[in-house]
Amino acid sequence: MGKNQQQLADLLGISVRAIHSFEQGWRKVPVHVERQILFLAMLARATNKPAAPCWTATRCPTDVRKKCPAWELKAGNFCWFINGTLCKGASRRTWKAKMEICRRCKVFLAAVGPAVAAT
Repeated sequence: MGKNQQQLADLLGISVRAIHSFEQGWRKVPVHVERQILFLAMLARATNKPAAPCWTATRCPTDVRKKCPAWELKAGNFCWFINGTLCKGASRRTWKAKMEICRRCKVFLAAVGPAVAAT
């Protein structure tokens, strides 16, 4: 995002020391910080041409999509941010399990970019 450590810390509402700890691998990035980083990366990457919603891009069956929070909230490009989505037909219990699927999904990759998705 073109931010130095202090700017990123200010943007995330955390200390520079926390940024150092994450970068050095001394501490794991907390879920709430990871979500915020991904959200900011999505905003920084935003284009005028929206990608196809997740239910179209993944050919989600109608019966599954109608039960999915992303469909209910009309958030088909923001599905990766919403807990309880029915990616691959089932909800994942943890953020980590959800992100294992999202990091390979073309909707997520289009939203945040491959470089951010790999981190």
